[in-house]
Amino acid sequence: MANEEIKSKLKAFFMSDLGVDGDVLNYDTPLFGEEIGLDSVDSLEIISFVDDNFGVSMTGVAKENFQSIDTIAAFIEKNKA
Repeated sequence: MANEEIKSKLKAFFMSDLGVDGDVLNYDTPLFGEEIGLDSVDSLEIISFVDDNFGVSMTGVAKENFQSIDTIAAFIEKNKA
């Protein structure tokens, strides 16, 4: 699966499951903090989505891997079978 496809799936998930506005969500937009404002409960949903859809476990992964769609996609790319 290409990196762009991974990012596209992640963005669709953030918009449909976590209610993030697609107009403010870019691949490099910080997910946690002022702009988007996701929290630790959302991070559990991200972990579950990544595991279910990409077969990559993010449980216990350092928070810098959750900074943006770009960083999550890079982690998936690096760790997928």
